[in-house]
Amino acid sequence: SGGFQEYREFPFYFGHEGVGTIEAVGEGVSRVAVGDRVALRESAVIGATGRGHMAELALQSENEVIPLPKDGRADELWMIEPVACCVNAVDLSRIQAGARVALVGCGFMGSIILQLLAMQPVSEIAVLELRPELLAYARSVTGAPITVYDLGEKPDFTKLRGTFDVVIETAAVEAAFTTANALTRKGGTLVVFSWQHHPFTFDFGDWHVRGITVLNASPAAAPDFTRCFHQSAALMAAGRVNLSPLVTHVARPEEAQPLYEHGIAKTDGYIKGVIRWT
Repeated sequence: SGGFQEYREFPFYFGHEGVGTIEAVGEGVSRVAVGDRVALRESAVIGATGRGHMAELALQSENEVIPLPKDGRADELWMIEPVACCVNAVDLSRIQAGARVALVGCGFMGSIILQLLAMQPVSEIAVLELRPELLAYARSVTGAPITVYDLGEKPDFTKLRGTFDVVIETAAVEAAFTTANALTRKGGTLVVFSWQHHPFTFDFGDWHVRGITVLNASPAAAPDFTRCFHQSAALMAAGRVNLSPLVTHVARPEEAQPLYEHGIAKTDGYIKGVIRWT
């Protein structure tokens, strides 16, 4: 969202969802060639020293690029990295057939997770969201038993507390975490997907008493995150994951500032913004 400056001191490298065309290859490279379109794996922790992708050129190892089909779709619709994060979360969740699943937060990443959940043999998917454009998107997803709750209407969740087998929290705010925890049934699974940037207080005894399984769905927890990239590429090529309704803003580098401002303020219908260098 362009908000990392709130948590990281400048200067730092940024940009970790890169897509581009190979300009040159080094000696011994065999998997890809000049002219191939590829998605890039991040080569450093976000905000740490390393090589960011927010640049005209990026230097990657052969193992850090994922070949993409030349299918005519724009590069911004082939951002595999965020999809890989979501694939990892759903894989780690081990959702069983017939499960009741709640998704707390349906932003860009949450909406990708919703697409993945819609493929699962579940009995219910409850989506909790506040922003109108995200509520509209969640309601547009078909082929799955989805119930959408508008948090702006302050719905009464009394009957839903402790009733969901798996709850995935994606909103990265304390209130969403608290809600997700409350919705998880005794013996259920709480999946913490979001990157919580601020500390807050929580009674871990609650998880002990209710026997909650808590999963950290960070990419760092993936057994093989590169595999998640290849899984994602297959899903996107098949049209099972579609970023088209979610990428709302595309800008040149010199137009980045207003895009970032929309990203932080969540204005102008912003869901996901992309900087295109060419």
